[in-house]
Amino acid sequence: MKSHEERLDLLRRRALALEKRRAKSVLLTAGSLGAVLFAALMGTIAQLSGPAPGIAGSGFAGASLLTESAGGYVLTAVLAFMVGVVVTIVIRRRAERGRREEKAPSPAPDMMENGLTEKERNDP
Repeated sequence: MKSHEERLDLLRRRALALEKRRAKSVLLTAGSLGAVLFAALMGTIAQLSGPAPGIAGSGFAGASLLTESAGGYVLTAVLAFMVGVVVTIVIRRRAERGRREEKAPSPAPDMMENGLTEKERNDP
């Protein structure tokens, strides 16, 4: 039979492993979302901005901003800014929630009944 301290140590290790797994999942999700957004923004730029008329090297993106067909770039920039703001707000709220959960008081020892199960409490 394991002692109370051993059970608490196992519980803490399991909680740490679960937290690491959750953090890894969030990181992978955020990376995938970033890659998809990057691809979508590049596609938007390609679709909304055609070759600049009258400019010999239409492959130069900076030169095409000097024409009247720069609306695609402006739209893409506004959308990128809005996505950045939303992602920043979500990340900050998650961090605040994590800090609040860390500061939450643990249950009183008498409420935990020394961490014993119902069977262990009834066994002499």
